[in-house]
Amino acid sequence: MARKSIAANLLMFLLIAGGFWTADHIQKEVFPRFELDIVNVSIVYPGATPAEVEQGILQPVEEAIRGVQGIREITSTAREGSGTVEIELVSGINRMKAFQDIDQAVNRIRTFPDDIEEPEVILQIQEREVMQIGLFGEVDIWELRQLGEQLRTLLLNQEGITQVELDNVPDYVTHVEIPRDVLRKYGITLGDIAALIQRSSNDIPAGAIETETGEILLRMNERKQWAEQFGAIEVLTGEAGAILQLSDIATITDGFEESGFHSQFNQQPSVEINVFRVGNQSPLKIAEIVQRTLKDFEAAIPANVQTRLDNNAAEDYRQRLSILVENGLMAVVIVLVILSVFLEFRLAL
Repeated sequence: MARKSIAANLLMFLLIAGGFWTADHIQKEVFPRFELDIVNVSIVYPGATPAEVEQGILQPVEEAIRGVQGIREITSTAREGSGTVEIELVSGINRMKAFQDIDQAVNRIRTFPDDIEEPEVILQIQEREVMQIGLFGEVDIWELRQLGEQLRTLLLNQEGITQVELDNVPDYVTHVEIPRDVLRKYGITLGDIAALIQRSSNDIPAGAIETETGEILLRMNERKQWAEQFGAIEVLTGEAGAILQLSDIATITDGFEESGFHSQFNQQPSVEINVFRVGNQSPLKIAEIVQRTLKDFEAAIPANVQTRLDNNAAEDYRQRLSILVENGLMAVVIVLVILSVFLEFRLAL
């Protein structure tokens, strides 16, 4: 081979080119990737006791999924107003097929109470966080969350970013306040108003239609989320056809749960936005997109709102890669020097 220098040099260049190509296309991971063999079924049953949740929700779900292939263990938990079923799958089974079988089994259940919400079947996945963005400043938490949602939308609109979530913010809640004298005037009670709101703000199942390709489930989307929507609820209807709406007798405002956690940074209200990567996405590429988007976002937000970057996994990856490259180059130099002592330099190279 030494007599055929062209072939030797060509082989060397092919190996080097293959190494560079592999380095560019290899999966870039900060921590090892693994899959979770767990499926969660969550169902909300407003106003139900744990015993009612167990009897009306958990037991039918357990019976429906018991025949699905690949289930190792089922753990059910009943709470006031909701229930969850955690299904652990057998290791090595086709996770997606088992998830689809469980989802179809839950959707075929016809014995659920009428006032439950749509069952939620989720295949748990490992979330690989790239970085966390913090928004903080001397502003109202409502405005801060609105800015956080704007930033989340901007990031999700960028090609290369798939999953972005808000964190450490309380859930939205709508407050309805009605004076006592108004209730007496119309002969209604707070219990009547609460029941009316509950009936008027739930999605309503409307049966099913059998077709040649399968069964189609019908559902009326009546869920209300904001004060304006709740204000349009009809409370009373007069003999002449006049309609009394909830907004006519009540003060309705949007806000947050009082028990919700409000994050703070430097004693200022704060909202966190977590950016994740999915599949083969590169942490370095996502970090580049985030920093570019964040630069444009900072130019449009109020001066009293600031941003910060936390838990930057892309920076950790960059540092580890730098150490790896430095050690690799040092090893090449050391090996080259040692071989050059005993061999001709060209041959050692």
